[in-house]
Amino acid sequence: MKDVAVVSYCRTGIAKAQRGALNQTHGIAMAAHVMREAVRRAGVEAGDMEDVILGCGLPEGATGHNVARNAALFAGFGSGVPGATINRYCGSGLTAASIIANRIASGEMQAGIAGGVESISLVQFNLNFNGFFYEPLQQAMPAVWWTMNQTADFVAEKYKISREALDGYVVMSQGRVAAAIAAGKYAEEIAPFTTQMKVTDKATNESRMEAVTLDRDEGPRPDTTYEKLAALKPVFDGGTTTAGNASQLSDGAAAVVMMDADRAAQRGLPILGLFRGMHLAAVPPEEMSVAITPAIRKALAHHTLNPADVDLWELHEAYAVTTLYNQMQLETPWEKTNVNGGAIALGHPYGMSGVRYLGQTLMELARRDARKAVIGVCTAGGMATAAVLER
Repeated sequence: MKDVAVVSYCRTGIAKAQRGALNQTHGIAMAAHVMREAVRRAGVEAGDMEDVILGCGLPEGATGHNVARNAALFAGFGSGVPGATINRYCGSGLTAASIIANRIASGEMQAGIAGGVESISLVQFNLNFNGFFYEPLQQAMPAVWWTMNQTADFVAEKYKISREALDGYVVMSQGRVAAAIAAGKYAEEIAPFTTQMKVTDKATNESRMEAVTLDRDEGPRPDTTYEKLAALKPVFDGGTTTAGNASQLSDGAAAVVMMDADRAAQRGLPILGLFRGMHLAAVPPEEMSVAITPAIRKALAHHTLNPADVDLWELHEAYAVTTLYNQMQLETPWEKTNVNGGAIALGHPYGMSGVRYLGQTLMELARRDARKAVIGVCTAGGMATAAVLER
């Protein structure tokens, strides 16, 4: 089996759903933008790409009709570059990367693009619910159709993770994001994107289209305090999940170029690191957040990796309870865990996030002159993806 290198990574800024810069941007345009930039950063030709796999949590409407293939065409890659769209909800991006990596490792191809895209603004609020529920399964396992807020409350109550602990974690995460922004870390990832957004006047309720360039993440709140978080009402009476300790609804896209590592080295391309593999786990749907732990344990066992040898851990911030539960179970050191904050501050475009974790973590490994990292992403339906990275 061949080693698989990540030779470039970029993303859009993450925009607030409905209210942000990408609220009218089609998924094809978003994905094409990061794909073109990833190819440019890699120093390769678009025609070198033998496949494009995009993850998307809600692949319909503005992110439907095989957005991967259509984005490759719109990006100008030519009709000879194929594409496929994959859905594993929040695990879609890492799954896309795994598919590309496996094809390269097996020798089926030498290079491809893995990415993720989500337009929550244009899709989530216009979903097709015709036949959405299947009554026999819903009666047997109603949690399959629970909202993620319900699963977060369930996990917090079952495993005795308090509201105080959740909000305390958020203060730390927001602070880490603010420090990363001040250090210019996120600016290195972002490919500025000029588009048209819809702006509505609050006084008149009239709307207009306005040109905007998204060159930053819109979600972070550096003025977050424990007192402000504690004042927020829970989503459900008696629950612990609030708008402050849950990831934000957001739009965005990200992409990486992956290549046979030997081939990349021969061509003198910039190798960010190696994608060593992805592993999966599944738990009852109502406990979605906890699936990261068994997925990571499978990945560690497969790679005979001692947790003490892991230099960076990225544990998905779907909710504060997600990160706290898995950090406690895995006993990851905080100085190595989510070191630049996470999705609670930045936002979580479902299909994009796994690719963001992949690229961002490799960049942080380089900054620290470190070698190994593990990423864990939980996903709707009680699943999780875990990836091992090395440089």
